[in-house]
Amino acid sequence: MLIYLGPVYGTVYGMVQEKEQRSKESMRMMGMGDLSYWLSWFAYYSIQSTVITLIGWAVLCINVCKYGSAGYIFLYMWLFGESIMGQIVFY
Repeated sequence: MLIYLGPVYGTVYGMVQEKEQRSKESMRMMGMGDLSYWLSWFAYYSIQSTVITLIGWAVLCINVCKYGSAGYIFLYMWLFGESIMGQIVFY
C-alpha cells in the first residue's frame, strides 16, 4: 500500500495547484469538457500506477511468490492502485 503513496501525493498536489490557478475554469471557457478533464487526470495517474505496479510486481514475484499465479498478483495490485484514483476523486 505504501508504494502508491508517491503517485497519490503527486496527483492530489497537481489537482490542488490546478484549482488554485483556476486553469480548469480557463480550459472550460476554451471549450474543454469535464470528461476530457477527468480522463486526462485518470490517464496521468494510470500511467504512474502501472509503472509502480510493474516494479512492485516484479520484486514480489522474484522474491516472495514463486508458486502463485503472477497474473492474479499483478491484477490485484493494479486494480488496488486504480481504486485509489476513485478515492482521490470522490474524497
